[in-house]
Amino acid sequence: MHNNLQDNQSFIDDAKTRGLDTLAYHDPKSQEFMLLAGHPESVRLLGEILDDYEAMCEMADAIMSTNLQGDIKQDA
Repeated sequence: MHNNLQDNQSFIDDAKTRGLDTLAYHDPKSQEFMLLAGHPESVRLLGEILDDYEAMCEMADAIMSTNLQGDIKQDA
């Protein structure tokens, strides 16, 4: 993504003109942003993959947190 909102909007407008869909994604772990354009079905599929990725990361974090709490209780 560009730091300039106008450049991002130009990218989106250009993609729409070419019949493409766009996806903006913010990675919560890296705090990075991504803006991409592609065939509508590909963008939809990537959106689903990113949703699954975020859900798996949340589950992994919850498991790790539970395991760490168990380790702390065992050490006590």
